[in-house]
Amino acid sequence: MPGWAWGLGGVVVASAVWGGVLFGTGALDDDGGGKAALGGYRYQKNLCDTVTIDALKKRYEPRDTTDPTTHYASRQEGLDANNCSWSMKDRDAGASDYSSVYVYATAQWHKNTDPGGEFASLYKQWEDRSQPAYKYETKAVDGLGDEAYLVTERRDPSGDKELAGMTLGVRDGWFTYELRWSWYGGTSTSGTKPPSAQEAEDMLTSDARDALAALKKS
Repeated sequence: MPGWAWGLGGVVVASAVWGGVLFGTGALDDDGGGKAALGGYRYQKNLCDTVTIDALKKRYEPRDTTDPTTHYASRQEGLDANNCSWSMKDRDAGASDYSSVYVYATAQWHKNTDPGGEFASLYKQWEDRSQPAYKYETKAVDGLGDEAYLVTERRDPSGDKELAGMTLGVRDGWFTYELRWSWYGGTSTSGTKPPSAQEAEDMLTSDARDALAALKKS
């Protein structure tokens, strides 16, 4: 398996650790038992019903016309979590295009521990995992919650520094939200190309902002 594939797998594992997701139902009290600062973000039985990723869907469509999604939910003593994922393809993809896009959204309500002390480190650490075949870059993003970080992944098997994935993490008090986009290319002679880094950032930022607003209304 090429190095960049292991790199993407690492991001997936990290999100899974943060997600810790199983099935659950109910609504979370805003004060989290009188301690957590959850800012009015409401727990969801199905995050896919709330998160619409409209900006991403302008460029991508579900791989199945029935728009399938996978979702999980968990309510635990110290952490509640929701996750939604989509398998997608470029709207301009032809019959011989084997490129794929995966989108993952994870919302977490930290009820016992303030995540602020380690949130920045969680995303900045990815730069230390860079290898010759793939590279991570982390930067702060303004205007989302109390703090937000964007991790950009590029794979470079032939020196072209192709965009392979992007993860946006937002912390607002003790509530955290992550939106991740991953692109897997097709063949060298056919298939669509990934967007520019700026285009991908704009899509994730727009959809994350919409998700935060929707989670406060629901």
